[in-house]
Amino acid sequence: MLLKTHRSNWLLFFSYLSAFHKAGRQNEAVKVLEQLTHNAVVENRFNDAGYYYWMLSMQCLDIGRECEEQRKEMLEKFERFQHLAELYYVYRSIQRYTDEPFSSHMPETLFNICRFLLNNLTKDVPPGISKVNTLFALAKQSRKLGAYKLARYAYEKLQELHIPSRFLESIELGSLSIRSKPFHDSEDLIEGMMCYRCSTNNPLLNNQGSVCINCRQSFIYSASSYEVLPLVQFYLEEGISDEEALSLIDLEVPHTDEGNARGHNMVGNDMQALRIDGGLDYTEEDPFTAKMSFEQGGSTFVPVKVSCSVLRSMSRRDVLIKRWPKPLKWEYFRSLLPDVSITMCPSCFKMFHSEDYELLVLQHSCCPYCRRPIDEPN
Repeated sequence: MLLKTHRSNWLLFFSYLSAFHKAGRQNEAVKVLEQLTHNAVVENRFNDAGYYYWMLSMQCLDIGRECEEQRKEMLEKFERFQHLAELYYVYRSIQRYTDEPFSSHMPETLFNICRFLLNNLTKDVPPGISKVNTLFALAKQSRKLGAYKLARYAYEKLQELHIPSRFLESIELGSLSIRSKPFHDSEDLIEGMMCYRCSTNNPLLNNQGSVCINCRQSFIYSASSYEVLPLVQFYLEEGISDEEALSLIDLEVPHTDEGNARGHNMVGNDMQALRIDGGLDYTEEDPFTAKMSFEQGGSTFVPVKVSCSVLRSMSRRDVLIKRWPKPLKWEYFRSLLPDVSITMCPSCFKMFHSEDYELLVLQHSCCPYCRRPIDEPN
């Protein structure tokens, strides 16, 4: 009975939302969606909350595109709702791990998710998201994977928080047993946090956020395993339009021997995927990697800006582009390990290891993040 009531309320909300859209009353549609999102958070339906926040962000983007007077406000809301959407999307895995007897995630994935969430909770903690649950899950996975120093840190932080009674015994035992372990983290885990721009090994937790401690380049994560993807974002020099950049990249003639590296850029249903059969040999002569080496930011972030000649040297197979609608700008990413296959959803622009994405699509028949049906035209 309760399930039927919840489903009928959900359908009613979406019928209201559709009616507001048809009537051109976008602001009312946002209010309805905000209420729906609030209810999902209160009811601990964090997967739905993440999806509704994503919908809210796109609704605000539509309003900002159509109404110049509200553009600044709506674009700020777009950024905030995009951020909240990802936080709730990842937290649902932690909540299921701490509240349910079984978890479908591997220890490495839970470990990565916990670190990603804590790195992005440097300021306020959104309603419903529990730092205790996150640190508890991190402490347990850190012990399993040999990150003993990080596990100590997590247990120490838990002592400063109000711990639910159901966790008390486990945390006390964990705090005692971790003292017998070495005071360092596994080298393999530390190497997994290497910055692909400047090759700096980053700490497993970073109070500066999800950026490199050296060059301040933002990390790009797979939206399934939350491993760092071998991508570096770059920007166009002044005067280069998106159309011109795309034509220059598309005109590029592969500079590798076909017998050594056979690669292709799969594009189906407007979906971009990097699929490479063999590795490409990036040398010091590559103009893009040269710019990465000589323009590191140090204490301040210096973006990688490319000229027409650098764009012309790139291969289309190594570039992913988030083609945001105006007034947003397109975002460009260069893959530095072409043998790593990456797929980007054409709707939400989240990036995944291709094998993970294909498995999730088979399970759900849609993108796991924005729920876009795989056969839906863009």
